[in-house]
Amino acid sequence: MLSYTSLRNRFAVLANTTNSTVLTNADAWINDAHRIFISKTNGYFTEATGTETSVASQQAYALPYNCEKINSVTFTIDDFKYPLIEVNSRKDWDELQMNTAVTADPPQYYYQDAGKLYLWPTPASASNTINFNYKKRVIDLNTADITTSTITTLANGSTALTVSAGLTAQMPGFWIRPTFSTTANTGDGNWYEIYSVTSATVAVLVREYGGVSIAAGTAASTIAQMPLIPEIFHSSLVDYAISEYWEMNGDSDRASAYRAKWNNALEEGAKYSLNKTTNMVIDDGCDREILNPNLTVML
Repeated sequence: MLSYTSLRNRFAVLANTTNSTVLTNADAWINDAHRIFISKTNGYFTEATGTETSVASQQAYALPYNCEKINSVTFTIDDFKYPLIEVNSRKDWDELQMNTAVTADPPQYYYQDAGKLYLWPTPASASNTINFNYKKRVIDLNTADITTSTITTLANGSTALTVSAGLTAQMPGFWIRPTFSTTANTGDGNWYEIYSVTSATVAVLVREYGGVSIAAGTAASTIAQMPLIPEIFHSSLVDYAISEYWEMNGDSDRASAYRAKWNNALEEGAKYSLNKTTNMVIDDGCDREILNPNLTVML
């Protein structure tokens, strides 16, 4: 995986410069590429889920700060989950709102507006579960790797993480890598996403740690901000940035070469994001004749 720092360093090597102004421009180009890639591929990798609990006669529910667009909403009553229908226009939503006293369980429709999720009819009772799937808002990649923190506790099969220092409330979604070594009390060298941060030293991982348990406080680590896109496409962000750099500096041949690599990554990324599994082939290629039983005759 290529963190913000790794992407910046790779650009500096390809551009053969450490000029601060150029690297500031590189940051902007890399972030442009990040947003373009997500927009063009419309991938599952920006999806997240949220949960709210219904309140009797309450129509509006606050959405997470990083919610850009809701993809789907369900309303669960006991063991039954009801999918709600999206209202796409303000006009249609206002027409539904002509009678604001209507309440029902479950609601039928939802509408997103001004950072809130609205339901219609308004839920009639409390304590039912509202689940929503949404597209995360993309923030700038701008945070340098933290390499001064050591891991003091990280057990195999656990998501509980304790470090010496360096965690902040803004770091859910960042990643941590216990440095790999063959000596005792070191990590497995894999990246693990941070799910939540309790304090400067305590956090919870998204997935269980798969390496040998760390307990003696000797494991070096790197905490990093990563692109939201799949790992295999991280380097393409630099391809876009370096093509912009060479174009600006009048080297059209180099610019075209890196732009071709970027365009190929977009094409492959669109294919990659069609399916969450590794096998994207549904049809095995065999020709089959599908018979309609209503058109057959028994002899």
